[in-house]
Amino acid sequence: MRSPARSWLRPAALLCLAAAGCVSHTHVVGLGPTGSGETVARQYYWLFGFFQVNEVDAQRLAPDLTSYAIETQFGFVDALLAPFLLPLTATSRTVIVRT
Repeated sequence: MRSPARSWLRPAALLCLAAAGCVSHTHVVGLGPTGSGETVARQYYWLFGFFQVNEVDAQRLAPDLTSYAIETQFGFVDALLAPFLLPLTATSRTVIVRT
């Protein structure tokens, strides 16, 4: 029979794993996004982030603008890609530019 004190341990551990799965960081340039435009690109790294495979330039994603927001995140799609990229020691992150 389980003790009532330990019955919360498994759900709490699963909640912690789920909450830590998506990490994001936002940079605001100028006044921030003023419209509803959004551009999404994926950044790839090799050897668990040691080497950058491709370069995502936020200024190219928002050309001729002085106010926008850049959000970099390890989200749901990146978590889905992780099992396929892990044998290659590669990781990915999503870069979103809101204009």
